[in-house]
Amino acid sequence: METIVPSDAIGWMPSVDQGGASVHNAVVSVLGSRILGGNYAPGDALPREDELCAMLGVSRTSVREAVKVLSAKGLVEARRRAGVRVLPRDNWRLLDPVVLGWHPAIQDDEELVSGLLEARRIFEPAAAELAARRATAADLAEIERAVVGMRDNIPGDLNAVCQADLAFHKGVIAASHNVVLKGLVGMLEAALRATFLVTNPLMEAQSRALSAHVAVLEAIRIRDTAGARAAMNRLLDIAADDLHAKA
Repeated sequence: METIVPSDAIGWMPSVDQGGASVHNAVVSVLGSRILGGNYAPGDALPREDELCAMLGVSRTSVREAVKVLSAKGLVEARRRAGVRVLPRDNWRLLDPVVLGWHPAIQDDEELVSGLLEARRIFEPAAAELAARRATAADLAEIERAVVGMRDNIPGDLNAVCQADLAFHKGVIAASHNVVLKGLVGMLEAALRATFLVTNPLMEAQSRALSAHVAVLEAIRIRDTAGARAAMNRLLDIAADDLHAKA
């Protein structure tokens, strides 16, 4: 069986001794983390295959399979004779929850978190507007349940607040009944989690944030499409303010 062991040359390594898929996933995770964390920058060549095998204590097959996954996610490109090089960040599939999950310190990646907030500004106000037009009673109940979850856990349980906040935004997207937006929820969940990781701990005016969520809910409830869009924009303004406060 292969075992991934700690190595000063590569940094943190998970200890894996199950073999097979577990080793393969661990190799992908380690290399992905090193790339997203900046240890291997765009344009850099990864260590040679035999070096990676020695660093990680795995077979060539595991390394090659890991490179295939990283290539499919847009992080690297493998060329004969040139080896494996890290691609420009624009190629990375950063809305893929698996890719975001490799990031070792996403809360410190200001460019990425700012980009995620900008992306949310594009689709979430539109989703809120559609939700105001299409939400069912069940949709409204789900969104309201999330708001209550936030209210009941502020300020004592930050993790529960984040979970309820995530449920709120997912609920609004689901209530849009737009097949494309609903299909993106799985990918966007990781983006939302990453944004909350940065912004929620900084929310000193949590009552203001809660009020903004309530305003979105109420606009959707009374079928105020323009109001729902505006309320979601105000909510995202709070997240942006918190991000700038961190900086």
